[in-house]
Amino acid sequence: MQILSRLLSRRSPATVEVAAPVLPDVVIAEPFHAFIHRLNAITVPGDLRAIRGGRALQAIVMDEAGAQVRVGQITQSAPGVDRIAFQEFPDGTGPAFWLFVVEPLGEADPAPLVPALRALAVSLGQRPLLAVGCEGPRLDRAQLSFAMISDEPPAATLPPLDQPVVDGSALSPEQRQWREEGVAILKGFLPDDLLDPYIARREQVSRPGGWRSPTPYMHVEELRRICLHPPLMGVLNSLVGEEMLLHLNLTGWVSTERDWHQDEYLSPPFVNSWYAAVWIALDRIHPDAGPFEYIPGSHRWPLLRGARVRQFMTDEERRLAAVTDSGYDAWPSVTQSYVAPIVEAEIARRGVEKRAFLAEKGDVLVWHGRLMHRGSPARQPGLERRSLIAHYTGVNHRPDMPDRRVEAGGQYAVFHTPLI
Repeated sequence: MQILSRLLSRRSPATVEVAAPVLPDVVIAEPFHAFIHRLNAITVPGDLRAIRGGRALQAIVMDEAGAQVRVGQITQSAPGVDRIAFQEFPDGTGPAFWLFVVEPLGEADPAPLVPALRALAVSLGQRPLLAVGCEGPRLDRAQLSFAMISDEPPAATLPPLDQPVVDGSALSPEQRQWREEGVAILKGFLPDDLLDPYIARREQVSRPGGWRSPTPYMHVEELRRICLHPPLMGVLNSLVGEEMLLHLNLTGWVSTERDWHQDEYLSPPFVNSWYAAVWIALDRIHPDAGPFEYIPGSHRWPLLRGARVRQFMTDEERRLAAVTDSGYDAWPSVTQSYVAPIVEAEIARRGVEKRAFLAEKGDVLVWHGRLMHRGSPARQPGLERRSLIAHYTGVNHRPDMPDRRVEAGGQYAVFHTPLI
């Protein structure tokens, strides 16, 4: 009922004015996303009929484009949960839909109502998405495509260098490479006297994968000095377009062998490319050690979305993802079994090159949050690959990380995780 009260309180006179000429009385009009194959039912928390004194109501579900519309009956599937079932939507429909709860239509064909429904939806402007449960037939994951687990963020939400049109004559060499390839390579950028104190500290850790903590910068000052080095932060800020916030490290000295992915699909959907990461060589990188590999220009591909990827997890995968020795949700590693083949198929479809970063000590590669990359498999297992990785997001695009500290050079997010 709390959700329903919120929905009703947002209904405006404009809603009635737009809908009245053609539509029956509209009780609720709300958008939702359904990342599922051939959607055929949704569940909604609350009791929809209670808002009309228990009188019968019907539901209309329409895709965002208005190409498909369905009518469903409202039934209670559990206490406090209503279920709406309807004829399944065809492949490729969605993920954006609208739910309209209306006075009963009887046997009327809903198709003629579509123009008025779309006008009503447009008149309501931006709305928070309604949280619904989605149902549909299980999909053979061999049929998944890159388009089914990704989408294209609106250009208006993206950083300056990701805009469709940019004045190239005003760009620095690093900005030009960033815009064209999704990386900026800085040869010999970090001096030995900055790196060596950290290397000495890291040599005390016997685990090849480094610290298990994702935020060792909280405890290791030598590490923090590198990640917040003012010249490095200056480059990051110029590439993304605002001051950057440090929030993650990987400190392994062997390849992660993490398969193809974009970093940003691990982030909340509101980040939208205000994200960058750096790969720092602490020694010469041997080609057999599993160097960092990437697809130049793949930052212009659609963005993988975590919610879409997770829709195709099995119940067993969900159970495994929730049980980890670190206490963190492991869904990214669990879903790699089907994400990596999808990306490989997309690479083959586009006929693009894979490039390895064979670096010398002090070289830095800065990469875009949407760049497709991986820690390539080591041809000589266990061969040392001394490196340091740091991840950053624009300070104005992480409301979920409000606790921060400032040091010379930049800001870092504060987490109370032990150094293990």
